[in-house]
Amino acid sequence: MHQYPLDRQDVRILEILQKDSRISKSQLAEKVNLSASQCYRRLKRLESCGIIERYVTLLNLEKAGFDVCAMVMLSFNKTDPQAREKVLALIQTLDEIQECYSASGEYDFILRVNCTGMRAYADLINRKLLSNDVVAMHSYILMDCFKRSTELPLKASNL
Repeated sequence: MHQYPLDRQDVRILEILQKDSRISKSQLAEKVNLSASQCYRRLKRLESCGIIERYVTLLNLEKAGFDVCAMVMLSFNKTDPQAREKVLALIQTLDEIQECYSASGEYDFILRVNCTGMRAYADLINRKLLSNDVVAMHSYILMDCFKRSTELPLKASNL
């Protein structure tokens, strides 16, 4: 895994963008004390090297109608050499699944799921994820969210 070296100005640009990706390029340049062209070059470099993967809008889950949030752990059938790939392909088709992680331990995958209600959640668990390739599933309904952040604590490299 290659880590791209960041200086203080790169870190400052990324900190500001993590808080507000809609900030204008001129405002961003002003906040980091760079000319607009210098700031734009740095921004393009951060995008082209993949540190900035994409720009998104974060929605309030409850206000958007997603009342059920869950973590779902599942295991695939180890006797079928294609089961892992088939389960991953299935997961890719399900919009209710926001994140999927490979995991160590008892389960193979951990999924973060958001549904519009318990009926939609039950449909996901009992119908959509039901497969001969899935041999075990366990889930936790998440109740109250006390911290939700997408911001990474960046540090400048010693260049």
